[in-house]
Formats: sequence, C-alpha cells, structure tokens
Amino acid sequence: MSTHLRCTVESMNYSACGMVPGDHFDVIDGNLSIPNGRPFCYFAIANVIPLLSGRLDTPAGQDWLASEPLLACPDPPEALYMRLKRVVDGDQTIAEDAEPNLSKAEEIHD
Repeated sequence: MSTHLRCTVESMNYSACGMVPGDHFDVIDGNLSIPNGRPFCYFAIANVIPLLSGRLDTPAGQDWLASEPLLACPDPPEALYMRLKRVVDGDQTIAEDAEPNLSKAEEIHD
C-alpha cells in the first residue's frame, strides 16, 4: 500500500519565496514531489520533513496525521501555515491539479 501525504499552504501574511495559498508538495512513499512550475520554500519543507520520520506507516488507531496538523514555516513575519493531510486513493477532497488562489498573491505583490 502506498503512503501519500500532501502539505498545502493554507494562509500567510506574504511569501518571500513566491508561494500562494493552495501551493503544495507531496511525499509519496518517502519521495518528495513538487508540482512543475510552482515554487516551494526549502525552509518550509525542512520544517515539515522531520515530523514525518518514522510516522508514515503508523497504524490507523495511532495515526497523528488523522488530525490534519497545521504547521508553520520557520520565518515568523511570513506567518505561513501549511496543512498536512494523508491522501487516500480516490479522495475527492484533494484535487491533483488545483489552481492556486492568486488573489491573495496579487494583493501582496501590488
């Protein structure tokens, strides 16, 4: 059985790295995947990855990911928050090619 996790940007004050709400990265069977053409902050990724170590194959009753934790980028002024979710085959709540919400990014850069 495949293990697929998605970490999605939910909110932020701004992003020095050019991220917008809806940007995400996936961890699939221990491999990191970022959608083509979209940036994702190395420091934000580095803040999430240690939390996954040894927890990807946790039995359902002990699965801390079921709470869909909210994680923060380590840059305090950005106030960038990401949601970590387990992706289940056939899960319709997570679109593979979701369009990012650019309205927030346009406000930030104007």
